[in-house]
Amino acid sequence: MIGDYRIRRLVPADAAEYVELRRDMLADTPVAFLGDLVDDECLDLEVMEARLRSDESPLFCAENDDGELCAVAGFYRDRRAKMRHRGTLWGVYTRPSCRRRGLSRKIIEVAIAHAASAEGLDVIQLSVSAEAPGAQALYESLGFTAWGREPRAVMVDGRQVDEIHMWRAASEA
Repeated sequence: MIGDYRIRRLVPADAAEYVELRRDMLADTPVAFLGDLVDDECLDLEVMEARLRSDESPLFCAENDDGELCAVAGFYRDRRAKMRHRGTLWGVYTRPSCRRRGLSRKIIEVAIAHAASAEGLDVIQLSVSAEAPGAQALYESLGFTAWGREPRAVMVDGRQVDEIHMWRAASEA
């Protein structure tokens, strides 16, 4: 719990609500996500139900007293043997009406704790839009360090946007 919000892992029964939130997040901050409203696979209900059944890509949320998803963060671990030592934080978003309550920080902390408990996981990585300095500062405050900038990484409405790549040791959790 954080204030009036409950923090939990999403389950397959949450897929429809997550797809609705995903649609909102892609419309609200298109430069923050690699997916878009046209081809994002996370907008497919069956894909999300399958993902939420898997231990490889858990999604965590903060929900209010009415059960509305207010904030989300995902974690993905690659299955390939040479890549199993690292995982990726992805899809972090808080509804505008729920911001400034510490929800993004809390669900990121939950995702990091989950990652840190995974056997053999050593590195947590992420990428953040260069146009989101507030998000970058949040990640830095949680122990992430920028290691590179990818120029023109994402094309949004005909505009090229850089991505900042960040990492932290999982053991720092």
